[in-house]
Amino acid sequence: MTENSADAELPAEVAAAVSRLDELVKRFEAHPDPAVQERVFELLQCIDTMHRAGLRSLNELLKTAGLQRRAVDDPEVRLLFDLYDLGEGGDQSRAAAVVESLRPVVESGGGALELLSADADHMKVRLACAPGDPHTDEWRSALEHALLDALPDINEIEVIAQQPSRSTVSNFVPLSNLVLRRPPEWQSALAVSELPIGLLRKLDVGGTPVVLVRVGADEVYAYRNECPGTPFPLDAAPITDGVLVCPWHGCRFEVRGGRRVDAQAPGLGVLPVRISDGQVVIAIPQVAAA
Repeated sequence: MTENSADAELPAEVAAAVSRLDELVKRFEAHPDPAVQERVFELLQCIDTMHRAGLRSLNELLKTAGLQRRAVDDPEVRLLFDLYDLGEGGDQSRAAAVVESLRPVVESGGGALELLSADADHMKVRLACAPGDPHTDEWRSALEHALLDALPDINEIEVIAQQPSRSTVSNFVPLSNLVLRRPPEWQSALAVSELPIGLLRKLDVGGTPVVLVRVGADEVYAYRNECPGTPFPLDAAPITDGVLVCPWHGCRFEVRGGRRVDAQAPGLGVLPVRISDGQVVIAIPQVAAA
């Protein structure tokens, strides 16, 4: 968390606590003992879960009483609501950002992804696969895992998979998909034990530069090693309070899901990831020969 216009309105003791929290998180991220890192971040996740649940309930009560707008005029309340995306349309925009970050991976396999609905409890997306694609179930499973990892507080995530008829193919393939594609290839990257919690790990997986970050015992995220829209790598990016900061431009992205948090702009290039037999396995898009 860095100082911004909202921070400037906070009481001195709150601003000092925010700064101290950033400092403590940085210290634990640099701790040499992975077990200590794991316990600290597990503690932070528990606090996050409790706060998010309570703030959601409080937000609903404020809405019912017609007091939400008055409440968020207070900078201390706005700080908490911004942290948990509890403003108007926050659940929808948070879900949309995650779907947008996953869309390039789906399109690389000739598919399409659409957010149908999202609220605090339920999210529904439509996955359209190419006609005759035998990997539809794999795509659906990978997306379910990626969405659950990025949005762990949502109770139910529904992925509706469908294959369009041959007659609708011309309306199905995105305009950006002008080369033949194959479904992504799942490749083993490294053992989970080789990935310290809270630190970026640079790898080349199947010829694709990737950065991995582990935020829990079995919670790993994989992103393309580039700041979106640029050729600049992210492997030197620091992570502070769950936010990855581009070392070149200062762009800020959520570690969970890769959403851009400092501007309305594309998020990180997400690669579906799963853990199998203690190994981190990543789906790498493949380009077929024409």
